[in-house]
Amino acid sequence: MNGRTGAKGGLSLIDLSLCQKRIAVFGETKNEVSEGRSIRVEKNDGEEKDVISIDIIGAVRKHLAALIATFVVVVVAVCGYTFMQTPQYSATAEVFASYKGAASDGSQTSDMTTRSYATSYINTQLQSYPQLVKTEAILQPVIDEMGLNTTVESLAGKITAQQPTDTFLVDITATDPDPKVAAELANNVAKSLKDQVSSTLYSSEATETSPINLSIVQSAQVPVKHSSPNIKMNIAIGIAGGLVLGLLVAIALDLLDHKIRQASDLQDILDVPVLGTLSRNDVYAGKAPVVISRPASREAEDIRRLRMNLTYVMPDKGDHSNLIVITSAGVSEGKTTTSVNLAAAYAEAGKKVLLIDADLRNPSVAKALSMNGTVGLSQLLTYQVKSTDAIQQYWKENFHILPAGKRAPNPGILFNSKAMKSLLDQVSDLYDTVIIDTAPLKVANDAAVFVKEGATMLFVSGLGHGEKNDVRAAAEEMETLDVTVAGAVLNFSEEEKSDDNYYYYYGDGEDGKSRRTRRSTKQSPKKTKKS
Repeated sequence: MNGRTGAKGGLSLIDLSLCQKRIAVFGETKNEVSEGRSIRVEKNDGEEKDVISIDIIGAVRKHLAALIATFVVVVVAVCGYTFMQTPQYSATAEVFASYKGAASDGSQTSDMTTRSYATSYINTQLQSYPQLVKTEAILQPVIDEMGLNTTVESLAGKITAQQPTDTFLVDITATDPDPKVAAELANNVAKSLKDQVSSTLYSSEATETSPINLSIVQSAQVPVKHSSPNIKMNIAIGIAGGLVLGLLVAIALDLLDHKIRQASDLQDILDVPVLGTLSRNDVYAGKAPVVISRPASREAEDIRRLRMNLTYVMPDKGDHSNLIVITSAGVSEGKTTTSVNLAAAYAEAGKKVLLIDADLRNPSVAKALSMNGTVGLSQLLTYQVKSTDAIQQYWKENFHILPAGKRAPNPGILFNSKAMKSLLDQVSDLYDTVIIDTAPLKVANDAAVFVKEGATMLFVSGLGHGEKNDVRAAAEEMETLDVTVAGAVLNFSEEEKSDDNYYYYYGDGEDGKSRRTRRSTKQSPKKTKKS
């Protein structure tokens, strides 16, 4: 690499001047914006600690297909049940009860005590008539009269009776698939009840007469419309039940879903702003960052947008304020892909950039850039090589890579060493931006070491891949270590679908010429796995 100087203690680097800029945003410095956007991970304390927050709208959005499927199944089932039922017709006959003793003397005025007794007696007796009409004494004469081939128990299931409030009336209703039979049943049951009550029911001897007299005041008419099923009501119940059950299914699926599916899933656990979203696309699996291989693509614009957003959350002053440490909760969530592409975006913007692969357990940067990574950070920190032998130039003169080198059995010790601190001091002074790719927090908390040295942490989460439990564990650990997360990046996002939302990009065709292509967000990129 051209321009390298001699090493002091094996750790000297290229003598590059540090370009410092203060970016004003709406009249405020970048440092002020950082204070408003960098959010510390906090846990709920006290009574709120065990409260489960349910994002109903988010659950509906994520599981809309399940909600719709449940709704359709319930509505179809209710409609099927309704239309498969045999229509039933109901007819009602009405009888009136009177007390014989109350008017037996034929006078115009009666004793008030007698009237009161009669009223109380009739009310008491009428309360038992709804059950009386279902007994053998009432229904067997009806069966014999109509010549029905049924039992008392079966016929009782078709007969109901009720006493309207504050009346001496009894409504007797019969239900049958045949409307004529329904009317005939109601009339015959009313007649049988009248005969039994008015003659033999209250008489122990033939000479005695019943104190209750029943009169049929309304005969049952043949019904024109069926009484059941109630199609409109059943469909309304099906629709309401389908919506409620679908909503419950969506909420249940959301509570049982342990994956990070959207920004709100991550922000509910790790309360940080989302600074960028990278789509699921084959272009990230290429041998070069997208700003190099596809500079006019939408994916390249997403990386540039992330770079720009980072400038608003990074501190303006302080030791190592130009260091960015990138990590994730779990493995294979795209942190290395984010690190490589973000570093290239800074280099494209003219910044002097150093990308350090600090994942000494599973180095990935050199492989992602098709570079030789046998010599790098691990040898540099153990004084086996000089920086001129470890750091490589890539693409531009202002873009440098420090691979991980040989895998180290004790990365934690190396990162907490004086050599590591000395390295950070030097690169922070010599470069505009230093990006550090570290191990996932599920594997090790190496990222916390760099944040304690003043680096800004960028948290990467893979949609549909990251585990909520891993993020929770990372959030708890960062809170314990008093580590602040500046922002998050969402990977593997599906492109939004729209019929009228199109963008124009200028890209290089197969013939090497620049051409304009019309890209619709209706594309469905193939799934790729980011490192």
